[in-house]
Amino acid sequence: MIDAELDSKIIDLVKEKELKFSDYEKRVKICNDIHEVLIEAGYSNCLVYPYGSTINSVGFTDSDLDLYVDLGLSGDTLKISKILEKCTEFVNIEAVPHARVPIVKAVHFPSGIKCDLSFGHKDNLWNTEFIRFCCLSDPRVRPLIMVVRHWGRMNGLVGREGQVRLCNYALTLMVIAYLQQLPCPILHSVQNLVALTDAHTQPSSFCSVLLAMQDKLPLLMTNTDSLTSLLIGFFEHYKSFEFGQNVISIFLGNTCERDRTKNGSIFKSDNPICVQDPFEVNFNVCRNISAEGLTILQCSLYGAAEKMSHLNSPSSLSHLFQPSVHSAQGEGCHGCREESRKTRHSVTVPQYYQPSLEEYQAAAMRHNLMQRMPPWWRKWRRMS
Repeated sequence: MIDAELDSKIIDLVKEKELKFSDYEKRVKICNDIHEVLIEAGYSNCLVYPYGSTINSVGFTDSDLDLYVDLGLSGDTLKISKILEKCTEFVNIEAVPHARVPIVKAVHFPSGIKCDLSFGHKDNLWNTEFIRFCCLSDPRVRPLIMVVRHWGRMNGLVGREGQVRLCNYALTLMVIAYLQQLPCPILHSVQNLVALTDAHTQPSSFCSVLLAMQDKLPLLMTNTDSLTSLLIGFFEHYKSFEFGQNVISIFLGNTCERDRTKNGSIFKSDNPICVQDPFEVNFNVCRNISAEGLTILQCSLYGAAEKMSHLNSPSSLSHLFQPSVHSAQGEGCHGCREESRKTRHSVTVPQYYQPSLEEYQAAAMRHNLMQRMPPWWRKWRRMS
C-alpha cells in the first residue's frame, strides 16, 4: 500500500516540476524569434530545432532551451553571436567557439530562459529522440528519470556549480542503463533499436520509426515493479557500483568491464566514471568528473539509498531531496571507502607504461564496434 501512495507522490512531484503548456508556448516563440533574426541577417534557408529536455519530455519549468540551428552551411559562432546582439529580445550573449560542440549562449530577456544554440552537430537530435522513445515505451520511465534528476539538482550534484559537475543527460542515461539491466528489463539496448532503422532514417523521425516498429523488437519479460521499487533499486544499484572498473553502456544495454588493452577506446578510459554515449559510442559523457567528484556522488547515492530504505509514509519522500552528508563514515558507502583508501595511500610510485600487443590492435577493435551500428549511422559519421 505504501508503494502505491509513494508512487502517487512521485507523480504529483513530476506534475509540479514538468514543463507546462505555457512553457512550451514561450519556447516556440523563442525558436520563432531566432528564426526571424537569422532570416533578416540573410540566412534565408535556416531552420531552428529545439532538442534536449524541451522535446524528450523530462524537462523542468526552468530547464535551459537547447537549439540546433541548421543554416545550410557551417555555423560561425562569433558571427551568429554578433547577429543576436542586434536583437533586443536576447541578452548575455556569448560565443563558445572552442568547445567540443561550438555553441552560442544567450538569455531570452522576456522569459529569462537560457538558450544554447549549436550548429552542424546532430548527435543531440538522435539522443533526444531516443530518450523520448524510452519515456513513451513504459509509463514508469519518465517519472523515474525526472525524480532522479530532481534529486541530483537538490543535492547539488549537477551543473557547472554542482559539487560533482554531473550533467542531467548523464543522470538520465544512468537511469536508462539501470532499466536495461534489470532481471526483467524494461528498456531495450540501443543496439536492438537501431537494427529497426535504415540508411534513410532522419533524427527527427527516429522515435516515430521505433514506435511504429516496436512489435519487431525482442520480447522483454514482464516487469511489474512499482515506481517506488524502481527508484529504490536505482540507488541500491549504483551505491555499490564499481565505477572505476566498469563502463556503463547504453548501446549494449549492460555493464562492461573496462578493457585495459583497448587503447583509444572508451573501454580503455581512465576517467573515474565512464558512461558511454548511446550513439557517439567512443564518447564518455562523464569525462569531466574528477575522482573527488566520484567520491561525493558515491556518498550521495549511499545516503539516498539509506533514506529510501526508511521511507514509511508519502510525506517522507521529501527527505530524499534534502541535502545531507554523513555524520560518520558509512560502513557500506563506496565513497567513504575510496576516501579512506586515498588517506592510507598518500605516496604513489610512478611506473613506466609499456603497451601490449593488443593495444596496437585498437583500431581494428573500434572498427568492429562501429560496424555493429546501422548503415544510416555510418553514413552520418562518414564511415561508409
